Amino acid sequence: MRIVHFFRKMNVILFMSFLVYSLIFISLIAALENFNWKQLFDNFQISDLEKKAYLIMDDMRNQGIFEGPLSEEQQSWLSRRAALHGMLLEFESKDRKTVWFNSFTRATPVPESSIRELPYTAGGATRGYLRMAYILENNELDPTFVEFQEALNLRSKLLFSLIVVVSIAFSFLIARMLSRHLKNVDELAKQISTGQRDITIPVKGPDEVRRLAATLNEMSRELKKQEDWRHHLMEDLTHELRTPLTSMLSQIEAIVDGVYEADNERMQDIYEELIRLSRLVNDLERLSEAESARFTLNIRRTNMVQLARRVYNNYIPVARSKNIKLMFESTNVPCYAQVDRDKIVQVLSNIVMNAIKYTSEGGRVTIRVDWNVDETIISCEDNGTGISENDLPYIFNRLYRADKSRSRFSGGVGLGLSIAKALVEAHDGTIRAESKLGRGSRFTVTLPNEYNAYQREAMD
Repeated sequence: MRIVHFFRKMNVILFMSFLVYSLIFISLIAALENFNWKQLFDNFQISDLEKKAYLIMDDMRNQGIFEGPLSEEQQSWLSRRAALHGMLLEFESKDRKTVWFNSFTRATPVPESSIRELPYTAGGATRGYLRMAYILENNELDPTFVEFQEALNLRSKLLFSLIVVVSIAFSFLIARMLSRHLKNVDELAKQISTGQRDITIPVKGPDEVRRLAATLNEMSRELKKQEDWRHHLMEDLTHELRTPLTSMLSQIEAIVDGVYEADNERMQDIYEELIRLSRLVNDLERLSEAESARFTLNIRRTNMVQLARRVYNNYIPVARSKNIKLMFESTNVPCYAQVDRDKIVQVLSNIVMNAIKYTSEGGRVTIRVDWNVDETIISCEDNGTGISENDLPYIFNRLYRADKSRSRFSGGVGLGLSIAKALVEAHDGTIRAESKLGRGSRFTVTLPNEYNAYQREAMD
């Protein structure tokens, strides 16, 4: 198992890849080099053989040897001359029927590919043919050239070995250099996985490693934001639960101790705290049901223009009480969609109420309804306080309040938008927010005109 794990390491894989590639490349070069040198030596051997053959033929003409049969003295001379040049020689007649001299029989058989044949001319006429080959074993060159060839082969082997060693070192360095940054990213990612969120991974190395490091840095920042949000969530939830409980307990203790009388005013204060506590618990329960889709949707074909206008009419008095202009804009044709009317009214009511709540006196809130073949789009736009860029991605989180200074009496506990998002997604729709701090916000709800219950069941 350790061996398998070792060979799965990135630096080992890179090292083996570079090494194999280098060895293959070097082997090809060595094979081509050997082939090239062999061709050069073969060509030189043929050229040298022909040169010596012409020298022997010139000596033969000077000795008056034109054709056979040869005397013993001529054969002895020709044998010495051929041996002097390190050659095997055969001299045959023009008609190739008679062999006048042959020294091939004195040596081991020579391959036909190593034998050269030239016509022997004298007095302007062809007198016969000379067949020749080197006398040395395996048809090699003379000792001087053999020594040179052996030295060349030795140096080639040494050079090849040196290149292999350099390739191993080079492959190791390249693999280590490329995997070093990835190894650093892996070590820092492990630290992030243990809960250390203040780590920043250096963005170095190849592009792929750089992108990975940047992604992990972004993930680490997002995890830290989520952890901070969960921490604030618990603080807010604890505060929202502790405040009414503390108020009620202090008043009840005072009544029990006889400090206060159990009159209607005291009971009314305790009752209001209980209502506030009950509202918080109910909101949490509705959010839990919406996010887990445990509720039942009562889907009916609904005129979305009328439904949105109903919400608009409900909030006209609230807007007037704050001197806010509430407007309604829609298409000139009915927009029908299959929705749960009560749930969508709850969604739109939450959005419109937030818009009115965070718009100053004299401001404007506009509700718009649009429609296409597949979707109904309902938006609510205001020119109120707006939401900062840092808070905008988290406004649909549970118990998240963009302005931490808002109390539970003015800003709520931060569950309304979370519930709205869960209800919209239960209809297979989407809700998104766009905002600029100090210039207002726009919330857009997009709902499919046809509710596909079967597709939702398959997704569940």
